[in-house]
Amino acid sequence: MFVPSHYAAANPRSIIRDHPFAAVVTTDEKGMHATATPVFFETMGAEEMDLVGHIARRNPQADGFHPDQNALLIFSGPNAYISGAWYRQKPQVPTWNYIAAQVQGTLTPLDDSAESLAVLQLTAERLSSRRGDAWHLEDAPQGRVEALLPHIRSFRVKARAIEGVEKLSQTHPQEDRLRVIANLAQRGESGDLAIARLMAEREAG
Repeated sequence: MFVPSHYAAANPRSIIRDHPFAAVVTTDEKGMHATATPVFFETMGAEEMDLVGHIARRNPQADGFHPDQNALLIFSGPNAYISGAWYRQKPQVPTWNYIAAQVQGTLTPLDDSAESLAVLQLTAERLSSRRGDAWHLEDAPQGRVEALLPHIRSFRVKARAIEGVEKLSQTHPQEDRLRVIANLAQRGESGDLAIARLMAEREAG
């Protein structure tokens, strides 16, 4: 991942936890594959290096999963276009502010039904806890989970490297940064508001 030192995320794990919907990229004899799916750290430990997720078994990428396969996980957070007109103290061309993280590691398929069920449980718990709707796997219609298991292929990725980038106009004077925040808030698209909030939090210290 290309990360200029002044944009390196202090805590890339937090980006992954806050934005768990990832592109899972692998290669096999048929070529390169990528699938978007939620991926989570297996535990909440500060140094956890294992991540888990699942994709549909009928997905051609699933057929190519094999133990200790190289994999790349790409996590994209909010992003927003930044007009060059907003940079007055330090004039600049238009650019893009964004948050993202990447994990490089080795993927191993989890074909044991108990392990695959554990991945589904973890996924349901993490997603429901983020939104406060308190839905659990046990709330699924009777027999639905058992019927689903043969049709998914779960996996674990053991990370070798975890990197993150936070490009939030931090190389520009404060007056310009505040102008960017105000203009993003006024424009008001979802990515604009998320980036404006992140920038405002950093201004507040």
